[in-house]
Amino acid sequence: MNRESFEKYELSPEKEKNLWNDSIVVFDTSALIDFYYYPKETRQEIFDKIFLKLKDRLWIPYHVQFEYLKNRKGIIEKPIVENYNPIKNEKIKDITSAKTKILKVSEQIKKDTLKPEKHPFLPQEKIDEFIEFTKELDARVQQFEKDLTEEIAKQETEIKSLNENDTILKAFEDNLNVGPELSHSEIMRIVAEGKLRYEFEIPPGYKDLKEKIGTQIFGDLIVWKQILNYAKDIDKSVIFICNDLKIDWCYKDSRNRIESPREELIKEFNDNNQKDFWMYNQSQFVYKAKEYLEVDIEDARIEEISNVISNRNNDALIYKCGFCHQRNEVPIEELYLEFDCVGGSERSMGAENQYQSEEPLECSFCGNDINVTLEIWEYPIGAHNLDDITIDNGEVIQSPDFVTHFWDNYYDEPDEDMFRER
Repeated sequence: MNRESFEKYELSPEKEKNLWNDSIVVFDTSALIDFYYYPKETRQEIFDKIFLKLKDRLWIPYHVQFEYLKNRKGIIEKPIVENYNPIKNEKIKDITSAKTKILKVSEQIKKDTLKPEKHPFLPQEKIDEFIEFTKELDARVQQFEKDLTEEIAKQETEIKSLNENDTILKAFEDNLNVGPELSHSEIMRIVAEGKLRYEFEIPPGYKDLKEKIGTQIFGDLIVWKQILNYAKDIDKSVIFICNDLKIDWCYKDSRNRIESPREELIKEFNDNNQKDFWMYNQSQFVYKAKEYLEVDIEDARIEEISNVISNRNNDALIYKCGFCHQRNEVPIEELYLEFDCVGGSERSMGAENQYQSEEPLECSFCGNDINVTLEIWEYPIGAHNLDDITIDNGEVIQSPDFVTHFWDNYYDEPDEDMFRER
C-alpha cells in the first residue's frame, strides 16, 4: 500500500500553513451574503484586519458576483424581518403578557383569601409581599421593553442605511478580484457535463437538482469550473470560504464546521493543476486568520459569525404533499433517525453495509400519510459511500443532512455484529 497517495485528502499542519502562505482565497455567494447578518463591528474587523492582509489574494468567480448582486438588495433588510421582528412583535409581547398574568393572578389570590371567617383563608403578609414584587417587576419589564425597543430601532436604522450607502458592497469592490464571465456556449457545456455528474451525485451542486430551475440548477458547478480554470491559469492552491454547508460540497460536524471538502473535489482540483484545495466556513476562516495572519479578533466576534452560520444551516426535510401539493417542513430534530443495518455484502475492500431509517409523517394541511426512507451505504468500513432519500405520496424538495447525524451519533464505535447482513 502507498499511504502517501492519500495525503492529498488530509489537511496536515504543514499543508495548512502553506495554504495560508500562498493560496488564493475564494468566497462563495453564501459567505458574501452573510456579511449582511454580522454586526457592523464584526464585519468591519474582517475588512480592516483580514481583507487588508489578503488584499491581492481575494478572488470570486464571475458567477458568485452575479448571484451576490442579484440577491443583494433583497437581502439587506432580511435581518430585520428574520431576527429583529420576532423579538419586537412576539417575544417582548410574551414577556409583557406573562408579567400581566402574574400580577392579575396574585391579586386574585389575595381577593380569594382575604376573609378570615371562611375558607380559603391564608395569612396576607406573604401575599402582600409578593404583590409588591410584581409591581417592581412591572416597572422592570416596562423599562426592559423600552430599552430593547430603542436598541432594535437603532439596529434597524443602521441596516436600512445600507440601501443608500452599502459599505459592505464597497468593501467587496475594494478588495475582491472577479473572474471573467463565461459565454453562453461555455455554460451549456457545463450543463451537459452537469447532467451526468448529478445523475451519479458527483459533487458539487447535485443537491440543487430539485430545488432550482434552468441553469440555476448548475450554479455551484459553474462556480467550481471557474475556480478550476482560474487556479490552473495562475498555478495556485485555493482556500474556499462557504457558509452553505451541503453534503454536495463538504462533510460537516454537528457544530456546522467543515471537516473536509468532498474527496471528489480534492482529487479533481489536484488533477487540474497538482495543487491543494481546502474549505472553511467563515467562522473557521476568521479563527484560522488569527493564527496564520496574526490578527487580533475577539472570540466573541467569531461566535457571532458561528451563530449566523448555524441559523443558515438549520436542517429540515422539506417536501410537497402528493395529495394537496402543499409544502411541508420538518426540522431534523423531529425525525426519528433510527438507522438499522438492512443489508450487506463482501467487496474487494471489505464489507459494504446498507443502513435505513423509516420516517412516518403526515401532511400538516390535509393529513395525507407520508413515508420517507433515508438510506446510507458504508464502504469500506467506516467510510460514507452513498446516500439516498425516497418518499411515498410526496416529493422531496430539500433533504436534511441525515448523513452527518448518522456518523456523529449512530456510528461512534463500530460493533462487529452491525456489519453482518440482517
